[in-house]
Amino acid sequence: MKKSRVLHYLACFTIVLTLLSLLSGDSFAARDSSEHENDNPNQYMREDPHGSYMNGTDSINGASSTESDVKQEQKNLSSKNRNEISEHKQGIKQLQEELQFHKQEYRKAKEDFLKIRNSIQREELDLDSEEALNATKFYLNSSIEYMIAHLSYVKSNIEYSKGSGTEEKIVDIDKNIKLLEIERTNIAKASSHEELVVVVRSVREIWNNAEKTSLSSAGETVSEKIGESLKKSENLSENLSIKVEDMKKTGVNTAELETELASYISYIKSAQEKKEAADSIYSSENTTREDLQKANNYLRQSLNDISKANKILRKMFGELKNYEIERDKGSEVNIT
Repeated sequence: MKKSRVLHYLACFTIVLTLLSLLSGDSFAARDSSEHENDNPNQYMREDPHGSYMNGTDSINGASSTESDVKQEQKNLSSKNRNEISEHKQGIKQLQEELQFHKQEYRKAKEDFLKIRNSIQREELDLDSEEALNATKFYLNSSIEYMIAHLSYVKSNIEYSKGSGTEEKIVDIDKNIKLLEIERTNIAKASSHEELVVVVRSVREIWNNAEKTSLSSAGETVSEKIGESLKKSENLSENLSIKVEDMKKTGVNTAELETELASYISYIKSAQEKKEAADSIYSSENTTREDLQKANNYLRQSLNDISKANKILRKMFGELKNYEIERDKGSEVNIT
């Protein structure tokens, strides 16, 4: 094989190899939760970040009522809602399995593709040989299948979230999936490496747009859920402040409760600020992939603040519950 031929291949190969970087690392911020369960923003599309402690707590009648309120709320769930949740969980499980399968297929195809690259570099294989073309096609098809599986997973979560702009986001994702399917057909028709390089350029453009849609859609949906949670937190902190103040008026030493409440409010304020920082990025025009990843990191930090606030909240509920018990017994109470 002539040296110029090898150099030409290496140039083409570099373009094809760009798909490796497109499908690596943070590209799949919304990937299956089995890999990043603690960091996966999609889980917050299905759950209230505050958990049971925040459900139905518009007023504080004592921490002892919280668990019973949650149980009653669960009983009040209609059969339709329970079926919807069950069906969504089953659907998500299936999509996760498909995503994992296509991920493994992609890795295998990548390994085969790199072996072909090495063989051509050693001039053991021709660029347009059947083996080289088949390995490249297998790699490109596996990449596209992985992309489609990822977008389908994101689409399912967005549909279930029923957030603002859901229909527009779904239309955008479906459009990108269809474009990827067209390129899959073009791969089958390709008869040379040059034709496959044209497909790669097209796929790269489609994926860059799809990834931005995926990251922004997931982020905006999570931000909505965080906003709902923070609203409950504001109401809760006001009610807790009133509760603590009433206890203090009766002679109870509430110093520790006041300190805990101040920390709780501080974490909630920090979470709100980070959410707003993320929202400012989502609402900007011409945002880059890096901008969206920065916004998603803000949301992760916001969720971390909420998690810390919830730990304080649980502790306060326990102390308030003890206060209620002691008060009912008619004992002198001193919370320190």
